[in-house]
Amino acid sequence: MAAIAVAGTMVASALPALASTAPADAGLVAAAEPSVSLNPQLPQECGLNLAMVFDMSNSMSDSDVKTVKTASTQAVAALQGTGTTMGVYSFGTFAKQELAPTSVASSQGTAAVTGSINGIIRPGSSNEMLGGTNWQQALAGVPVNAYDGVIFFTDGLPTFFGSTPLKNGDSQTSGNGGTGQSDDTNVTSSLNAAIPEANRLKDAGTRMIGVGVKGADAARLAKISGPEAGSDFFTTNYDELAKILKDIATAGCTGTLNINKAVEAFDSSVTTPGEGWTFDATPSNAAASVVTTGANGQAGMALDFQAKEPVTVTIKERQQPGYTVVQNGGYNAVCTRDGAPLAVTNTGDAGNVGFEVTAVAGTVTSCTVTNKVPVMAWTMAKTSDATGTVGPGDTINYTVEARNTGERTVDGITFRDDLAGVLVAASFVAGSAKLTVAAGAPSDVTDPLANVLTAGPFSLAKGETAILSYQTLVNDDAYGATLTNSVSGTGTVPPAECAVEKPCTTTDIVTPKPTETAKPTPTPTASAAPSATPTQSATATETATESTSPAATTEAASAPASTTAAAVVNEDLAQTGATATMPLLLGGLLMAGGVTLLLLRRVRRTH
Repeated sequence: MAAIAVAGTMVASALPALASTAPADAGLVAAAEPSVSLNPQLPQECGLNLAMVFDMSNSMSDSDVKTVKTASTQAVAALQGTGTTMGVYSFGTFAKQELAPTSVASSQGTAAVTGSINGIIRPGSSNEMLGGTNWQQALAGVPVNAYDGVIFFTDGLPTFFGSTPLKNGDSQTSGNGGTGQSDDTNVTSSLNAAIPEANRLKDAGTRMIGVGVKGADAARLAKISGPEAGSDFFTTNYDELAKILKDIATAGCTGTLNINKAVEAFDSSVTTPGEGWTFDATPSNAAASVVTTGANGQAGMALDFQAKEPVTVTIKERQQPGYTVVQNGGYNAVCTRDGAPLAVTNTGDAGNVGFEVTAVAGTVTSCTVTNKVPVMAWTMAKTSDATGTVGPGDTINYTVEARNTGERTVDGITFRDDLAGVLVAASFVAGSAKLTVAAGAPSDVTDPLANVLTAGPFSLAKGETAILSYQTLVNDDAYGATLTNSVSGTGTVPPAECAVEKPCTTTDIVTPKPTETAKPTPTPTASAAPSATPTQSATATETATESTSPAATTEAASAPASTTAAAVVNEDLAQTGATATMPLLLGGLLMAGGVTLLLLRRVRRTH
């Protein structure tokens, strides 16, 4: 692909290398007029690949451009629901691709093509030289073997040729092809440079259809298409343009019924073509037939309009497991006739998958049936048997579980378990990782690499479960450590939990190291000091107390005064006098078997 870069508002896109070589000197006339290749016919079928090439040169007024765009989009609308694809190109002094081939089988595709046509920007007046007419570069930008036909819109006056028709700055006319002027010599040179590019397409099987507006010269259009007016080329006024374009684009589709299958994503309203869907179609005037959609989601059937009467067709799709019809306004299909909405009637059959529509001769009838994809979903969970607390030397058993909770098989499921936050205080038990998918036997999983354990990919059908299990051994000195890991999963769709953006985690805490308790020091037991025990209890008084017994009085009176000791006490009773005399006296009295009255007195000891 050769990139063509220009200044101004119309920047050329990448284009294929030119098939012919333009003269190096702009002052030289292009080579003598080349021969014109035969123009191949369009395939006789509904659903062609077409390219629309739009002239945006200065000689096309804003009003002219608007009219061409309107007529073109009407033709595109008439093809909605058919198997047609359309590419969009534009050109002035330079050319570019506006839109790659896009199917109009769906409303989204039709909108894309229509939007591209309406969005084409003219070079503008900032640099008039950018608004020349370069047929050669316009045709060189259309690839071979990509289209059945090219519809080439132009006012019919080529004025530049070659890949670099202007000098540096894009403001001078003496580049390598053309002057931008409308004199016969320059126009002839520009036309002769374009003919080989048209031949390149025709020789590869692409039909060239020239559409000249504003009094375009028929002879020039014939040189890039073919000699037959009204077939190879058309010269028309704007009042007829829309009908001519529609007739060209829909030539193979009139008298047909086109069925388009759109498959809507389970989690959005975005649709894609549905390949391999089967429909039973029964016309009111013919036997039933079976049609199956192709890769573009489209299938067609010819209808018999010999009697020129409308034909009502009953259509029922063969529903695929898990899919459901997406109704529009309560109807099972959206149908159009030449791009305009067409009424349908639901058949009310079992499963509510049928409808009826009426087709008319000379028109394009297309119906789109949309089905919702069955839900594709799965969940993940991560657990450990430590229940949050673990001790040094313990073994932790981890489990990762995946479960298909949808209606369709999920492919490419892979677990990624990050153990960096665990293996700082534990070790992986080698060979412990096992993966069990559905009812299969456990299979070995490679030990972690760079602290990451990976298992998969594998598939899970509806309702199936897969389990990854493994073990780690807590280090003996891991007191108080926090063991945290995270796991995530990927697949055809991400899991509802444990997605890459938000992994699932488990956290286990190792018990802290026990605190050592000091052994208590034995405390010696203190011996109690002996207390003096009086031999005789008595009531202390300040004076001697006489006994009430007459015998006691007689004995006391006869005892010598020197043998009587006064007792001295401090709250308690205490002995006073000679320490040797008191025991001797008491002993003698006891031995005598008598009763002696002890004279006691209370004495406060002074401190």
